[in-house]
Amino acid sequence: MPRAKKKIEEKVTKKVTPKVEEKEIVINLDTIAIPGAIIIAGLIIAGAIFFTNKGNVGEADTNTDNNNPTQETFVEAETNIDDDAYMGDKKKAKVAIVEFSDYECPFCKRHFQETSPQLIEEYVDTGEVIIVFRDFPLGFHDPAATLEARAAECARSLSDNATYFKYHDLVFNNTPGNGAGLSNDVLIGYAGELGLSTDKFSTCLSGTDFKDEIAKDMADGSEAGVSGTPAFIIGKLGSDGSVKGKLISGAYPFETFKEIIDEYLK
Repeated sequence: MPRAKKKIEEKVTKKVTPKVEEKEIVINLDTIAIPGAIIIAGLIIAGAIFFTNKGNVGEADTNTDNNNPTQETFVEAETNIDDDAYMGDKKKAKVAIVEFSDYECPFCKRHFQETSPQLIEEYVDTGEVIIVFRDFPLGFHDPAATLEARAAECARSLSDNATYFKYHDLVFNNTPGNGAGLSNDVLIGYAGELGLSTDKFSTCLSGTDFKDEIAKDMADGSEAGVSGTPAFIIGKLGSDGSVKGKLISGAYPFETFKEIIDEYLK
């Protein structure tokens, strides 16, 4: 190849080879560090709250969606039926379900509407079990929760256990279950619907009747390990009204109650 032609080709080669310009990449660590620190701090705070609450149940509405709990979930507990309202045949029943409840607790309402009817049909109506209702109004649901508890007790004082539970049903079915509660007029109206004297009921409701009764229910519940609602102690019913069994804390499904009840019916 002639020397002149070779030089031309070299020049062409140099022209078509682009020069890559090197650029300096700058990372601003401050823009990453600040949001990252916020995220990490948030995770630390969330973890602290979780572990703190995990070990401190306190007074609270207690809910559970655990459909397959094991028996080990439930601790042994003991209480009594006291002189509270009950449904069933106390002379015939071998097992008692003592319920500690709050009319303004949404999970108590869910238990009442979804699980309680099955328990009544399968165990109470057959005479095997009694269900005892004891008041446990939570502080953050007051004054509505305590007022409704007193209203039901007033209804019972003017009638009997059967009327008490009719009144109990009216309250649970109609209360919003969020602490707002039902008015005095509505509560008095329910008494009239059940054929009770509204004058006597109104006098009872406006006084301090059953204040000590409700306080005793709460004290007995706390002593038995109740810290939230709904809570149930299911066990053998003694001739003295004692109930020794297991504590269920939360709105568990019917199958959970059935498993424990059947154990004590054996």
